[in-house]
Amino acid sequence: MRAPAREFWAWHLGIPVLVALLLLALETTGLDRAVSGWFFDAATGRFSLHYNPAFEIVTHQWAKYLVALIGCAVIAAYLLSFVIPALKERRRLLLFLSLALTLAPAAVSLLKSGNPRHCPYDLVEYGGYAAHLGLFEAAASGQSPGRCFPSGHAAAGFSLLAFYYAGLALGNSPLARAGLWGGLAGGMAFGMVRVAQGAHFISHTLWSALVCWLVILAIYVAIMGTQRSGQAAAVLTNRG
Repeated sequence: MRAPAREFWAWHLGIPVLVALLLLALETTGLDRAVSGWFFDAATGRFSLHYNPAFEIVTHQWAKYLVALIGCAVIAAYLLSFVIPALKERRRLLLFLSLALTLAPAAVSLLKSGNPRHCPYDLVEYGGYAAHLGLFEAAASGQSPGRCFPSGHAAAGFSLLAFYYAGLALGNSPLARAGLWGGLAGGMAFGMVRVAQGAHFISHTLWSALVCWLVILAIYVAIMGTQRSGQAAAVLTNRG
């Protein structure tokens, strides 16, 4: 394996593996409860923002629609590349972006669909009915799965990490940095909105980030290869 390719994999797969190990370690701490405690009103026994219609519409629904609009615009550009000559040379990149923006959130949704963990507002400790489950624990007999892990809303924001890889493919460091930091910031912001509503723990958001990153990485390598891989370290360390 060439040195640039080794560097590419070290940054893009090695670091996520370390993050996964860190997240496994965090499962044994009280971080989730500590962060969710900031938003839980013990006096009323509920997460106040869970019942706030304006907060729900603006930060949950509208934010998700904005990312969906970006995805639709990219897919439209890909389809137009078959009839507009100027877009033809970017067709493969547009295909990558179309798939990444679609499949990364879809992968998180698929993982959620059969997961037994419940949302915080459903847990006994927050006035709900369900037991708190660890990462690898199964639901008690007779209890329906919570389907609340990882965070689907955060995945919409983290899907924008695809633009980091687009910048890498184009050799465009500003776009790559904007995609990297914008995707991370967007995903964390989307995730914290749901944490504030009692709909997720912060660990749900962090696991969603990891899943999205790995899915987008796999799609990028399958479609674009590791071309310009030598630029990855420069972009990630702000040297490019």
